[in-house]
Amino acid sequence: MRIPGKRSDDRRGVAIVEFTLSLVFLVPLVLGTLVYGFRLIRAIEMDQIVRDICHMYIGGTVDFTQAGPQGIAATLAQGFNLTANGSSVLVLSTIKVIQQADCDAANPLKPAGTHCTNLGNPVFTQQIKFGNTSLSINGVNIANSAFGTPPLQSNDTVLATDQANTATAAAGNTAALTGFAKILALNSGEFAYVTEMFNATPDLNIAGLSGAPQVYARSIF
Repeated sequence: MRIPGKRSDDRRGVAIVEFTLSLVFLVPLVLGTLVYGFRLIRAIEMDQIVRDICHMYIGGTVDFTQAGPQGIAATLAQGFNLTANGSSVLVLSTIKVIQQADCDAANPLKPAGTHCTNLGNPVFTQQIKFGNTSLSINGVNIANSAFGTPPLQSNDTVLATDQANTATAAAGNTAALTGFAKILALNSGEFAYVTEMFNATPDLNIAGLSGAPQVYARSIF
């Protein structure tokens, strides 16, 4: 016996079940797209910020160890909360490659031509960090340069002896093609100026879906 409307009801029931199941995939997809879309927008804005600040930093024309220039940087990064307790941090680094003359000057008691730890490697000569310098995500500090953290003096510079002899002063290893050397090859007498910005984005995060809640941008001149 055929019951009028029964097949139509069955089809509607199947459609509801199929739609419900599809939401399991569609909702995370839509949310993930929104999160990554907003992060991409932030990344584009940060790219412009680090370029502008790096232009100011080149050659030491602006002393970012001082509060005034740091305030200018915070103004340029308006909306990213570049403050001591905020959600962003800036790391400015100057890098050069250690030459034999640097080794000799840093080790005057050794014979000229003696090999030193960082010979041929890019090293930090300065690193300035401001904003939230203890910025962390899930207990992990993210406020460090992607190229390393050198031993610094009180004026944020690296001693010539450390540049030549201390492994942590190196910004990667040339022979292994890691770190800074893989990105840019410097010749004798050349300096690279690097600006890196980290921004924590807990407001743009879906636990277990969108990865680490942070955006990173850098500029190198």
